[in-house]
Amino acid sequence: MHPKEYLRQKLRACDTCYARYVAIKYRILSLLSLRYFFYDLWIVHQSMFWGANSHLSLSQLRAKLLFYYHKIEKGLCMPGRQRLFGIEVIPQILQILESWKQSGFSTNDPVYLGAINSLQAYATHLQAENLDPENKILSKVSIYLRAETPVEANADTPIIVQRDQLTEAVSFSNLRHLYLARRSARNFDNRPVANEVVARAVEAAQLSPSACNRQPCKVFAISDEKLRVSLLSHQNGNAGFGHLAPLLLVVTANADHFFGAIERNQPYIDGGLFTMSLLYALQVQGLATCCLNWCVTPKTDIAAHKLLDIPKSQKIIMYIAVGYAQKQTKVPRSHRKALNDVLEFK
Repeated sequence: MHPKEYLRQKLRACDTCYARYVAIKYRILSLLSLRYFFYDLWIVHQSMFWGANSHLSLSQLRAKLLFYYHKIEKGLCMPGRQRLFGIEVIPQILQILESWKQSGFSTNDPVYLGAINSLQAYATHLQAENLDPENKILSKVSIYLRAETPVEANADTPIIVQRDQLTEAVSFSNLRHLYLARRSARNFDNRPVANEVVARAVEAAQLSPSACNRQPCKVFAISDEKLRVSLLSHQNGNAGFGHLAPLLLVVTANADHFFGAIERNQPYIDGGLFTMSLLYALQVQGLATCCLNWCVTPKTDIAAHKLLDIPKSQKIIMYIAVGYAQKQTKVPRSHRKALNDVLEFK
């Protein structure tokens, strides 16, 4: 008999000893799994630090530009007494715009045009409210805008929203019905999912909030059977049904949209907000979905990134199995906690 098996038999003979053995074994395994954090630390170090504008990729320039000019957008929406703002932000925006052009990236990009639009609104606001009588900021903005093609007038920022529009867009009962209708399905028929249906859902999910409007999320829609099967083989929760879904979505959040370790959790926060919107947008178009967690080792994560041919900075948030549910489909009841376990008024 093998020595390890002999030891196990001896330990099983004593319930207390065996329980202690199991507890110690799992404690050691959990301590060893802490090494996975080194992989996360490496990605943070490689991705989440913005250097000089001239060394940034287009993706990073977009994120950085959104980060800074969103501050201007928020300033334009502030209530109360008007004051001069943007003194520290405007030079950053202008530098990034210059780096953008010097790098040869398209100035028809929606993010670039959005920055110009915000600068136009900012200059108009400063003039209308006489907030910069000493011309500390306005002159710099005006000089830059003279060399730019104005954005069309109907793209004004900020957008004025009436209070009724915020409260009457959809009734609570209809919203709750949508929440109740969305269930994790695991029984799909073989109908393919049209690309335009997915595109509409993703476009709607783009309206989800994200930190400083940086929009780090990206969706990879995989209908190719061979690639789907390969990707699903690296996920541990789809056995018995994953192969039935005609479409697999991989939701990612780009770590290089964030500026440092202080934002290390933000890809998952923004990714979760985006994914929930995506699920509802698919649901209202008649599709069934099932979220598949991404609780994997670094080795598995690297393998999936290779299959998708994406950089490791593109953090996988989750998979989503997508398809049309069978006419009669069983779903878990999924009991919910009592409300007072979830909500506490202070």
